[in-house]
Amino acid sequence: MKSLQTIQKTFKVFKTLSKIGMIVSFVWAGLTVIGLLCGTAWYSGGTLIGPSQEALLSLTLTSGLNQMMGVLLTDMVFALADGTLLLFAFRYLKQEQADGTPFTQSGAEQIKRLGIRTIVLPLVAAILSAVFYEVFDLSQAAMVDWGNLASLSMGIVLILASLVFRYGAELEEIKEKG
Repeated sequence: MKSLQTIQKTFKVFKTLSKIGMIVSFVWAGLTVIGLLCGTAWYSGGTLIGPSQEALLSLTLTSGLNQMMGVLLTDMVFALADGTLLLFAFRYLKQEQADGTPFTQSGAEQIKRLGIRTIVLPLVAAILSAVFYEVFDLSQAAMVDWGNLASLSMGIVLILASLVFRYGAELEEIKEKG
């Protein structure tokens, strides 16, 4: 049972880290929305108390208001995708802590869905961001590397882990019956 205790402690650490990452991602998304609201006010000729237009332009490394809006929209999409994935990871880890073991049928199903989402959400975010870059006429040089290999690999690993956890759950069920 020492191994199970180690697993539980490790999962608890990852639960805390996923919660922190989720909060940071959603705060970042909120800040981009504030930037978009400021940009919209400036675009319509208004003035704001707080950050200047030049300050936001320098933070987004853009030369104009349209480009700034495109960059902020792209950042918001990626922040929301990351925050959502971390939310699902947090939920899985919280449930695993409540179950006391990763070897449950429901836990295996949750981690399989997390693996699928880990593959799909970053891909959707990259597609939406590419659309924003095209609509707002942002230079290709300013584009972030949207390689999906890391999320694809992680998704596959999570799906494979779900198979191992499902097998462990089946062994536990056999052990309890027999």
